[in-house]
Amino acid sequence: MPLPEAPLSNKYSRLSALARRTAGVVRRLNAAPRWMLWLKALMLVVGLLLGVLYLMPHVQPLALSRDLVVGTRETPTSFIREKTTDEQGKPIILESGFDRDLVEAFAKSMNKNVRFVVAENEEALHRLVERGEVHMAAAWLTKRFVEAPSHRNQTGADDEQSPQASLLRASAAYAQEPLVLVQPNDAMPVGSIAQLHQAVVHALSASSNNLWLKELARQKVIPQLETHPSWNELDLLKAISDHKIAIAIVPRSALRIGLNYYPGIDSSLAVGEAEDIVWAFPKRSGDALVQQANRFLATAEQDGTLRQLRDRYFGAIERLQEADRSGFLTRMKTRLPQYLSQFKRAQLASGYDWRLLAALAYQESHWDASLVSPTGVRGLMMLTGDTADRLGVRNRLDPYESIMGGARYLDILRDEIPLTVPEPDRTWMAIASYNVGPAQINAARSLAKSQKLNPDSWADIKKTLPQLGQTKSGVKIRGGEAVVTAENVRMYYAILSRSYPATTSFSLTAPTRTYGISAPRVTTGSGSGLR
Repeated sequence: MPLPEAPLSNKYSRLSALARRTAGVVRRLNAAPRWMLWLKALMLVVGLLLGVLYLMPHVQPLALSRDLVVGTRETPTSFIREKTTDEQGKPIILESGFDRDLVEAFAKSMNKNVRFVVAENEEALHRLVERGEVHMAAAWLTKRFVEAPSHRNQTGADDEQSPQASLLRASAAYAQEPLVLVQPNDAMPVGSIAQLHQAVVHALSASSNNLWLKELARQKVIPQLETHPSWNELDLLKAISDHKIAIAIVPRSALRIGLNYYPGIDSSLAVGEAEDIVWAFPKRSGDALVQQANRFLATAEQDGTLRQLRDRYFGAIERLQEADRSGFLTRMKTRLPQYLSQFKRAQLASGYDWRLLAALAYQESHWDASLVSPTGVRGLMMLTGDTADRLGVRNRLDPYESIMGGARYLDILRDEIPLTVPEPDRTWMAIASYNVGPAQINAARSLAKSQKLNPDSWADIKKTLPQLGQTKSGVKIRGGEAVVTAENVRMYYAILSRSYPATTSFSLTAPTRTYGISAPRVTTGSGSGLR
């Protein structure tokens, strides 16, 4: 005889218990006051909205936004900020940098403004892009940054489980360079990657570090990595120069820049092959912005925009030799202080950044106010007798008179250069003209036109100046010497800008960005008589 079938409540005990609890909740809700039901419903809706907002990007879609919002960080290669004041004494921040200028041009091509969000370090920047808090990131980033695994899921929310695949995608490359190993130049150089095994290596805090560490591990090389979350590349190089750390890894371009600021550092080893430098975008934002960026970068390569930016920010950084850098840094301590007040007075009178005038004076005389050349030019700014008479300089050996005479002469030379030439190119052409004369700059511009180069670009004029032969009277034109003058002044100015941060907005932020110099102030009364 078959046994009687068990009741469904026994067979599905868990389901029955859930049904009983649900029925109890429904009874209590029916018995509750109506206002309490509305309150609970409102709380549920608010909770759902907060959850949706947390999972959604924190920046407006680009199609709806007037601004291209770009994540970056302060690095010597991409984004530099200088705190200063305007002519009314109000605090302002001057921004410059290769990526900063390139991104600004990209935003302009889309009829957008650009707004930068500055992250403390590369890891923080990675989080900004993953969460969709910026439209893109630009900070001299390698593909390692884009390929680094994520601790977030596809929605951008935190995921405490094992690392996920990257949530970022890369633009086309606009530069290439390797990481390099930097040491004090009096240390025994590391000659091979194998020597890094168990060595203490210092680097910036970055999730992409794991990728090159894994590559070293495949070669059975496991260094002891120490990261510095609040440092940038120049901080690492300074620590090497000060012998506070022994080995650091930085991008090669950062080393090229840092060599001009910090004595006693060197590199003998590249860590891996040259890597693509790219912009980074969140995958969940789709392909449209990445495709626009790739089209823009291709156009910028073809129309010379990238070439001009490379010259503006990197064109002069290897101009100075070790002896030049060392001599300049030494004289900054021994000679410059005695003329500092005169240079700053000249800035107030002429409208030119005193650091630019000081850089030009160093190129001319190494800050020796009593210097006299065999041809008769003399003083800090090495003025000829005829030029001094024309400028009203009575005593060329008087430091302030010489500086003001040089500032007036530079101003006259800038006026000779067409307004179609943008800054800072106009200033570099004027400084070359200080050496070779305005007629030769005009000749170099004409030659550039004939060679289908840009006559308004210093990057092209410094190619044609050395090609000039001689004047109609048979005098050899020293075009190459004029290029050396301007390029040296660029780097002396950059070093001074880092050592003496701006106190007014007259500055050209290092290495070559121009602000107040494009419109020198007019003085009145018994001033310089400028303009």
